[in-house]
Amino acid sequence: MPPIPSMRRTAACALTALALAPGAPAPATAQAAAPPPAADGWTWTLDAAAQGLFASHAFWGLAQAFAPAAGYDTRTTWLEAYVRPGVAGRHALDAATTAYGGVSLVASGTLGEDVFQQGNTGRVLVDDAYLGVRRTLAGGTTLDASAGAQRYGRGLGLLLAMGAGNGYERGAVTLAPRRAWGMTTVVRATHGPATLEAFYLDPNELASGDTGTRLAGGRAQWAPSASTSFGIAWFEVLRSGAPYPQAPLRLVENGRDGLATTDPHARWAPAAGPLAGLSVSGELAIQRNDRIAMKATGWGGEVGWRLAGLPLQPRLSWSPRYYSGDEPGTRDTLERFDPLFYDASPATWSSGGNGSLAFYNSNLRVDRFRVELTVSPRDFVNVNYWNVRAAQADSPIQYGQAGRLVSQGGTVTLVSGVPVRPLTQELYAEWTRVLSQRVFLTAGFGVAVPDDGLKAILPAGAKTWVGGLVNLSYRH
Repeated sequence: MPPIPSMRRTAACALTALALAPGAPAPATAQAAAPPPAADGWTWTLDAAAQGLFASHAFWGLAQAFAPAAGYDTRTTWLEAYVRPGVAGRHALDAATTAYGGVSLVASGTLGEDVFQQGNTGRVLVDDAYLGVRRTLAGGTTLDASAGAQRYGRGLGLLLAMGAGNGYERGAVTLAPRRAWGMTTVVRATHGPATLEAFYLDPNELASGDTGTRLAGGRAQWAPSASTSFGIAWFEVLRSGAPYPQAPLRLVENGRDGLATTDPHARWAPAAGPLAGLSVSGELAIQRNDRIAMKATGWGGEVGWRLAGLPLQPRLSWSPRYYSGDEPGTRDTLERFDPLFYDASPATWSSGGNGSLAFYNSNLRVDRFRVELTVSPRDFVNVNYWNVRAAQADSPIQYGQAGRLVSQGGTVTLVSGVPVRPLTQELYAEWTRVLSQRVFLTAGFGVAVPDDGLKAILPAGAKTWVGGLVNLSYRH
C-alpha cells in the first residue's frame, strides 16, 4: 500500500486521508486558471494570499481520548501564505485554428504548526503547464484538444474539481492554492448547446501520499442557455493504490482501483422573469467496483433564491447532501462512497467550516443552510449552518477512528465510527471587504458543537471546536 501521510497522524488527530483530497475550506483566493486572451498575445496573472488562523479544541477532543500519549495540542495558531504567478496566451494559426497554452508556479508555505501538527515547511512547484489547439469547422462545430498540467472539473464539483494535493510538506493546507491536475488529456467537441468530451486525469498528489491514481472517462452536456445545463459523465479509475476502510475496522488495499462512476448533474438559474434569482442544482454519483463488491452512492444539491428587492439583497439557500457509508451487517459488500477529488470550500461541498478539516464526505448526511448578504458595494457577509450526521452508525467515517470493543447481546464486538448518527452542528460566518479592485480582506469564525454521536464516544466530554481566520489576498 502506498504511504498515506495522514495515516501516521491518526494517533494525533484520530482522523486520516485528508491529504488525498481537498479536505479543507478553499477561500476566494483559490481561483480557476485564467483563460487565454481573446486576441493573440499573452495575459499575465498574479495571485497571492496570507492567512492567519487559530483553533481551539480541534477535533472535539478525539486525540485526547484515543491517543493521549501523542500529546496533541488542541490550541494552535499558524500562518499560511502563497504566491502564484502565471501567464496564458494564444496564437491564431489560421482563420479557423488557434493554439493556446499557459504556465503557472505556486510558492506556498506554513509558519507554525497547523491542526495536523505540520508546519514550518513549504514548496515551490509548477501548477499549470499546458498546451492546446482549437479549430472551428465549416458547420460550426468546434474541436478542442489540450494536454498537460491544467485545471479541470466536471459537474458541480462533487467528485472532480481539485486536481492537486495541498498542505503537509507543501504547506498552506487551508488556502489550498494548488488545483491543477499533474497531467491531463482533454478532447472536446462543441456544436451549439451540445458538448461531447473525453478526458484522462492524473492528479498531482502529495509526494508523501501518492496513491498512483489515474482515471479516464467522458461526458456529454447540453446547455441551451447560460441559465440551464444538463450533463452526464462516466469515468473509471484505471489504477490506484488508495485503500478503502470497511466496517468494522479494516482496510481494503487498492480499494479505489477499478472504481467506475456514473455522474449526472443539472443546473437551472433563470436570469429574467418572475423566477429570476432562483437557482436549482444537483449532482448524483453512482459508484460500482465489481472487483471488491462495491456499491456506493453520493448526491447533493442546492435550492437558492436571491431576493434582490430586499435590503442587503439576501440570497438564501438550502443544500442537502448524502454520502453512503459501509453497512456493518453486509460483510461481503462495501457501500462506502468515495468522494475522490471534490471541491471542499464552504460555498460548495464542505461539511463544515472547521468540520471540513475533519469530514471526508463519506458516510455522512449533511444539511447546509446559507445566507449571503450584500452589506455595501464593498462589504459582503455570508453565514453558514451545517447539521452533520453519519449515514451509518458503527461504520468508519474516516479510516476507522474511534475503534473500540463493545458488548452487543452478550458478545464482544469490534466497532468503529459512532454508535448514534448525529455528529456536529456548526455555524461559520465570513465577512469580506473589497479594499481595492485587486485586494480583498476576509475574516471568518466557526463554532462546531459536538452532537450525540461524538459525545457517545468521548465519555470524558466532547469539546466545542472553535476556529477563525483572517485573510488578505491579491488578484491580478
